[in-house]
Amino acid sequence: TLYVTLEPCRHWGKTPPCAQAIKKTGITRVVAGSRDPFQKGHSTSIFLKGSVANQCQELNKFFFTWVTKKRPYITAKIAMSTDGFVGKPGQRVHITNRAQDRMVHRLRAQHQAILVGVNTVIADDPQLNVRLVRGQDPLRVILDSHLRIPRKAKVLKDQNYLIATCVRRPLKGLNTWVSAGKQVNLKVLFRELARRGISSILVEPGPTLYRSLHRARLIDELMVFVGKKKIGKGLPFPLHS
Repeated sequence: TLYVTLEPCRHWGKTPPCAQAIKKTGITRVVAGSRDPFQKGHSTSIFLKGSVANQCQELNKFFFTWVTKKRPYITAKIAMSTDGFVGKPGQRVHITNRAQDRMVHRLRAQHQAILVGVNTVIADDPQLNVRLVRGQDPLRVILDSHLRIPRKAKVLKDQNYLIATCVRRPLKGLNTWVSAGKQVNLKVLFRELARRGISSILVEPGPTLYRSLHRARLIDELMVFVGKKKIGKGLPFPLHS
């Protein structure tokens, strides 16, 4: 008996069908924790139910969202003070502690892409990479409708980035994706990233971007890191708007 978290595939992709390879080994019974939404029809697997099945669903949430919703799984990460504020643009306030910072970097390593708005890049000049844990850097995606990003921004230090803009003739040498309209269409952008094989995105939004994601129902998981300090001023975060 073979126990697997996901139903063995029966189709050809980049690799041959898993079910075919299993059959060749002589294994006669397969118990799977979750169904593969990519394939339909009869399956010879036995499927688990209950808490174990739920754990398998959690393990494969990126893949399931990519297949069923045709977009990446979207995790929104927010850091705020105990009194509910985030720093204003240009206001350097470190809200989280070292342990929380490591958790954030672990999240970055677990996602294929990270997304921020251009205001965050202009105000903070972040690196958006993985430093405090071991892991691969995600693709850096910058929402920049009017192409205001500074050419010396740290996020442009190598080719592992994509600027989503509405500027029809972007500057040469920049990796860009052009959206129709005056503002980047988030749903279309996410479909494009899914087409490129991106199944998970960590969004580190400011209040404006968070509000746009929330209203468009584009947040699959929300993670809020609350620091121990009060800053008494800044921008209130619109968690319920």
